[in-house]
Amino acid sequence: MTIDKVLWAPLVFAFLCLVPCPKRITRLVFMAGAALSAVGAWFFVFAPDRPECVFAFGKNLMMDALSAVFVLLITSVGVLSAAYAGGYIFGKEDAVLSPAKIRRYAFFFHLFLFTMLLTVLSNNLGIMWIAIEGTTLASAFLVNVDDKRSSIEAAWKYLILCSVGIALALFGIILVYYSAIAQAAAGEGELLLDWTFLLSRAGQLDPRVLRLAFIFILVGYGTKAGLAPFHSWLPDAHSQAPAPVSALLSGVLLSCATLGILRFHILTSAATGSSFSGTLLVFFGVLSVAVSVPFILEQKDYKRLLAYSSVEHMGLAAVGLGFGGALGIYGALLHIVNHAFTKSLLFFSSGHLLYLFQTKEIEKVRGVFRKRALLGIVFFLGALAIAGMPPFSIFVSEFLILAAGFSAKKFVACALLLILLSLVFIGFLKHASQMTLGVPENPAVLKKSLLMDSVLVAGLIVILVTGFYVPGPFQQLLQQASRVAGGGPIS
Repeated sequence: MTIDKVLWAPLVFAFLCLVPCPKRITRLVFMAGAALSAVGAWFFVFAPDRPECVFAFGKNLMMDALSAVFVLLITSVGVLSAAYAGGYIFGKEDAVLSPAKIRRYAFFFHLFLFTMLLTVLSNNLGIMWIAIEGTTLASAFLVNVDDKRSSIEAAWKYLILCSVGIALALFGIILVYYSAIAQAAAGEGELLLDWTFLLSRAGQLDPRVLRLAFIFILVGYGTKAGLAPFHSWLPDAHSQAPAPVSALLSGVLLSCATLGILRFHILTSAATGSSFSGTLLVFFGVLSVAVSVPFILEQKDYKRLLAYSSVEHMGLAAVGLGFGGALGIYGALLHIVNHAFTKSLLFFSSGHLLYLFQTKEIEKVRGVFRKRALLGIVFFLGALAIAGMPPFSIFVSEFLILAAGFSAKKFVACALLLILLSLVFIGFLKHASQMTLGVPENPAVLKKSLLMDSVLVAGLIVILVTGFYVPGPFQQLLQQASRVAGGGPIS
């Protein structure tokens, strides 16, 4: 397995899923593609002879430790989402989703994985921009799977707002190019948008131009990452998308956009020698957590509840990156990983809940424990986990981020976060208790799916185990990624 095969595997399976054939064959190809991509990525990333930094297609594509973390995240959540969709999407009757719509879903699902992998593997900032816009185009079709009026409206809102944000990010890239071309050496023009080249010449770039560029990047990619106040597309898209798509949107798409911001944060910090970009990340991170709190406390729709939780957690990740230092960056990267698995588990649970109660309203969901014990346990524990309750994995990363903030003497930001996170915990505990306890009011009978239930169990095991133990090879990879994010050398 090489970097190009990791990238092209989902693209090949995307087109294979378009071939007209019986639904069970399409499902087999669909799930096999996701599984092959995940297994191949894990073997490639942890191959004993793999260099710390691998280039492909000249130097346009690159896998360093930082991008390797996100490759593993995309493919791992991708295979869980594909397995859940095997029961959730492919298990629906043809009257609900026709074979043509199912093939369209399978095609855009793998195309979505391809664009996200291209985003995190791009060394060329222009290609990264194209890939991030590609994620918008591919996932918009996934938000609107059933062609309902509400889904179409959410997909268009998502498409328009994120495209406007991406357009602003393009201005930031142009400014970086302008700064680089002013200092370009002869014969190096073709490298001017390569992130590794720019980082090696960071001291020669104009600090004033880089500051302005980072503002455009933060607003542009921050829109895609769900940072407040640029997050307005997120609740609608998450609430209307099918459960496995919501898991991908929240679990990994937001993380890919955050990686785009991080690449420019590393470059800006190296070029300016100041905490300018870090201060902005802390400000917008705390703002994102603050904006999400009232919506979490008074939310009526459990899928929108999970969407606003994503705004909160992307804000926490931004705060960790802004605090900086080895502890802050490691905590932020670990938080991104923990959030991806925990939030995807909750969105998978929301798929069960929607089928069981035929509503997204929190007030109409009661007695999940009594109706389906497994679902009740998974949803309640997942809600506690996403709210930062020990011993789950998110508690660990939140603790590390706050510890980094206190070490950096950011006392005001840390105090605000502690208050806001306490309110978030109260909100999730209230909603989860109301939904899981009590007596159910004539819910529909949920047809048991071993595939879908297995995904819930696997996700719960992951967030429980990683609260106590992070496997050694993955922890080393996170530490290497933290060094890269801290401005360390690229081999």
